[in-house]
Amino acid sequence: MRSSNITVGVCLLICLTACSESADSTDGANRTTPTPKVATPFPTRPTPVAPLQIGQEATWGGGAPDPASGTTVVLSYEQPVKGARPPGDGLGVNDGVWAAVEVKVCNKQGPDISSDQQPWSLAFADGTRTQTTGLNGGDLPKPEYPTLPTVVKAGDCLRGKIPFPVSKERRPTKIVYQPASATTSTEWTVPPS
Repeated sequence: MRSSNITVGVCLLICLTACSESADSTDGANRTTPTPKVATPFPTRPTPVAPLQIGQEATWGGGAPDPASGTTVVLSYEQPVKGARPPGDGLGVNDGVWAAVEVKVCNKQGPDISSDQQPWSLAFADGTRTQTTGLNGGDLPKPEYPTLPTVVKAGDCLRGKIPFPVSKERRPTKIVYQPASATTSTEWTVPPS
């Protein structure tokens, strides 16, 4: 009888201990302060970066989804371009002149990239923009920046001038660079004439 009392006592102790641990685990989980859920913010536009001065490089890339990295820089701005015949009325500019932006894009490392004139535009104080015309040859400023996508391998650069038709009476305030893959633009201040 004594051994059966001990057996019952041991079984009871084991059951109580198991129930106690289970209750403690549950109670412990209930007593723990729940981790607050962090709300996912709505996407916001990045803080605008102040325009660069002509000659200052902008660095880019090196992360997902584009592992290539490099620099882009505006080397000079000229208005009016000397020696070039004025743009014709067919370009939508009355009493126009040519402006030229000399740019350089370098692929420092990573896979090949391509570059052309399309990401470039001129911005005016009234909010309007002038896009590239895609014209080349003739008496347009040399060396010309490619009008078609051109491969730039790692360790190489692409440099040239991009012509823009502008009114004789207007001068842009900024040169804007925004490739299709970029979420923001890079800007350079056009100095007063």
